This record gives sequence, C-alpha cells and structure tokens, in this order.
Amino acid sequence: MEPSLIADFARENMKTIYTYALSRVSNREDAEDLAGDILLALLSCASRLRDEDALYGFVWAVAGNTYKKFLRKKNRHPADPLSPDDLEQLADPEDFTLELALEEERQEQLVRLRRELSLLSREYRECTLNYYFRGLSCRETARKMGISLDMAKYYLFKTRKLLKEGIGMEREYGTKSYQPAEFTFKTLFAGCYNQEYVNLFNRLLPGNILLSAYYHPVTIRELALETGVPTAYLEDEVSLLVKYGLLQLLSSGAPSGEEASGAKETAPSGRNRYQTNMIIYTEEYMLELYEKLTPLCTGHLQDILASLRGQLAALRAIGFRGADLEEERLLWPLFWLILHRGYTLSRQRNTGLYSYQMIYAQTTGINVGINYSREKDPYAAFGFAGYSRIDEEYAAAFADFGILPPQNRYLQQNIQAVRDAVHADSGEYVLFQKAQLWEVENLLQPRIRSMADLYEQMISTARELLRSHAPESVWEMIPNVVGMSLFFDVVGLFGKCAVDSGALKLPDTEYPLAVFIYSTNSAESGQPGDNRS
Repeated sequence: MEPSLIADFARENMKTIYTYALSRVSNREDAEDLAGDILLALLSCASRLRDEDALYGFVWAVAGNTYKKFLRKKNRHPADPLSPDDLEQLADPEDFTLELALEEERQEQLVRLRRELSLLSREYRECTLNYYFRGLSCRETARKMGISLDMAKYYLFKTRKLLKEGIGMEREYGTKSYQPAEFTFKTLFAGCYNQEYVNLFNRLLPGNILLSAYYHPVTIRELALETGVPTAYLEDEVSLLVKYGLLQLLSSGAPSGEEASGAKETAPSGRNRYQTNMIIYTEEYMLELYEKLTPLCTGHLQDILASLRGQLAALRAIGFRGADLEEERLLWPLFWLILHRGYTLSRQRNTGLYSYQMIYAQTTGINVGINYSREKDPYAAFGFAGYSRIDEEYAAAFADFGILPPQNRYLQQNIQAVRDAVHADSGEYVLFQKAQLWEVENLLQPRIRSMADLYEQMISTARELLRSHAPESVWEMIPNVVGMSLFFDVVGLFGKCAVDSGALKLPDTEYPLAVFIYSTNSAESGQPGDNRS
C-alpha cells in the first residue's frame, strides 16, 4: 500500500490513535510519545499491507505491537508497581495471538484478567498485590506476609499460571450471582444472646453460601463463581460460618512436589474445601413432608376432636370462665391445649433421646435453614406459645394457625385490650384458675396421650424422609433436628387438617379462637413458641 494512504488514514484518525495511547499509559507525555511511535511504525510498515480491506486490522495490530515495544523500552523493574493498564503483562501476552491487540479484544482480555484476580484466594492475592502493585521485592513480600522467600516465589509462580489458565477459560457465574436464593434461619437456643451470631441471619450472603456448599464440598473460588462475589469479600463470611460451626472445613491442601520445594510453612487456603454443617429444609422436602403427614394427622385429629366433643359437658361443669361459650368457640382453645400438652408429654417420654447441641460458648441449640418462601405457605402458623405474659397474674397460651382469619388471631390483639378483658371478667376468652386448669388437663389425659403418640409417629416419618433429601454429611444431625424442632414446623398443619377434615369449624366471631388464659403467680419461662411481653 502507498505510504500516502496510510498517512491519510493516520491524519483522519489522529485523535483515535492518541486516545488509544492515553488509555494504555499513565500520563499525557507518555501517551504523546506512544502515539508518535505508532504513527512512525505505521508509515514504516505500509509496504507490507497488500489488501486495503485489511487496513483497520493492520493498523491496530501494529499499534498493539508498538505498545509492547514501548513498554519494553521503558525498562521497568519487575518489582515496580503496575498501573491498572499494565495488568495485561501478568497474563504473559506473548502467548496470545496478534488479534488481542485490537481494542475490543484487549478490553475483553483485561476484563477476564480482572475476573481471575477477583477469584484468587487470600495468599495468592496478597502476594500479587505486594509484588506487582505495591512494588515490594520477593524478599519484602515474604517478610510482610510472614512466609519464607521460597513460599513467596511459589505464590507468584502459581498466580501467573492460574491467571494464564483462567483468562483462556469461559466461566459462567451461578444463578445466585443475580438471583439470591430464598433462605431463612430457624434457631432454637438456650443460653447467652450473641449479636454477631444473630446478625449472620439478617443477610442474604451467609445463607446462599450455605446453600452453595450443602450437597457437595466447594472451594472459596467455586463459591465466588456461584455467588458472583469476589473471594476477598467471601473469606470473612466463610470464616464466620466456620467459627460458629455452620460451615465445616473439610481439607487443607498444601503445595507438593518440585513446585513446593521450600514452601511448606503455609497451606494455600485456595485449596481448602468447605461443606455446610447444618440441615436445610428445601421446598421439595417440606411439600413431601406435608403430603405424607396430612393423612396421618387428619385421622388422629378427627378421633381426638370427636372424643373431645363428647367430653364437653364434663369440661363445662368445671366452671372456668368461658365454659358457657358455644361449642365451636370452646373447642378451639381446648384443641390447642391438647396439642401443646401432647407435645410436652412427648418431650418428657423422650428425655435424653433428643437434645440441643453446642452452637457457641455456653449456648446450646438447633439450627435449621429454610430454602423456600413461607409467605403463601398454607401450613404456616403466624405465631404460637405455651406461655405469653399478660401481666403479673396471667399468661396466655395461643396458636395463630395460618388457616385462621386475621381477626381470629391472638397476636392481632392489643395487649392492653387483652389485659382489660381479663380483669373485667369479660367472656371473650377462656380463662382457667390453676386448680381448674389442672382438672381440665386431668380429664383430657387420654386425648393428650393420643397427641403424644401422633407426634412420635410424625417424627419417625420426618426422619426417614429427610434422609432422602439431605446430604449424607448431615445425616447424624437428623434425629436431633427433627426430634427437637418438628413441632414448630407442623403447628399450622394441625389447624389446616382439623378444618379441612370438618373436625373443627370456623365460627363467625371477631375474637381470637385458639387461645386460653391461665393464672400464674410469676412469669413462667422455657415454654415452646414465641414469647410475647
């Protein structure tokens, strides 16, 4: 091609060439020098171009090669800090084809390099930053990191290899990177309150880490790709989850062979693999559980409620407040009394069989992850308690079954209005004095024992089913988790089964249904469910 054509092209695109140069060097003076070098190179190489249609590609290929020569001419010491535009040097660009000099391909290359840098584990990342960005020598880097010189060299060698391999790979981020999974924690515990521990449950990231590591062990790099979060941010989250036993460190690899000669002091954390150390209830498990438990519960509850109806005359004769309520309204608080006392009896029968586990210093409990939306769960309960303080004289026991309309839920009531109703001898609530409550429970013992039997059958069903849904790594947790927590998952199911089967009806009333109040000299503690004060 005639040099004049190249010169015309250069004049028309001078601004573009200068912008190209400025995007690659750190100051205007160097950009002007580089742009001049590119123009000279274009003029000197004009005779090599045979096809004018290839002019555009030829110009930017020459520009890319000239930029590389410009960098070599600057003769920078390898320990000098690199500017962001020099990052491509880490990727050993000589290994790539000439087309990478084209602007769009170069930008893609830099994006890939930065992606790979974000996936480096702590040791590799710190070593790279110290050497290439902060200008430290290998010896200074080793001293700052508290490792041997050989280990520092190993990290730098390994980093170049990881970056080179990674840049040539097509990586896909997981769905959690743009659509975090539904995840909530359910924690039952007894002991000291720990704000750091509780705060783990208020963020999306810890739950999505646990979900990503549930069925098989993963590295932090794999977590980074699944969640779309750089390893620098994941490492602290993973450390907290390991600290509290929610995530288990399974292995810690170390360099081996000739590459690791003299590099034994510190095992690269990038080789560590982690797996979730708690049970997660998935939507598939919960739906199958409710499907299996519904016929079991329905049959038992129909028998229990039929027997209860037959005892109403004897129960009314005890004379507690509310004994004269219509049948359907009176059945609801008595139904909850049977459910709660049946659960208590089941716990007593199995004392020592199920227990809380240590979750942090001086505190025991059970952790369960929930990986499904509960907003439209037909088996939900909006709150329940065996003890909910009203004042110094009275407490309430209630269950706000999900099947109840809002006006029939206890937690929808103003607590002061409840106190006023209790002390005004109102007939809105069933209220037991201590002796009356004891007498009622004594009459209901056969029903309470039947309820305890039902719980134990449900626990057996849930344990067997969970083994088919949970990874083998957490199977040993299943008996305790199911034995200690199943009651809290099925309260809503009881209300739904009772109503769906026709064993209980929803009376037309504006008052709470499944609640009874009882006298107490002091606030009792340690009862299951939500505590309202």
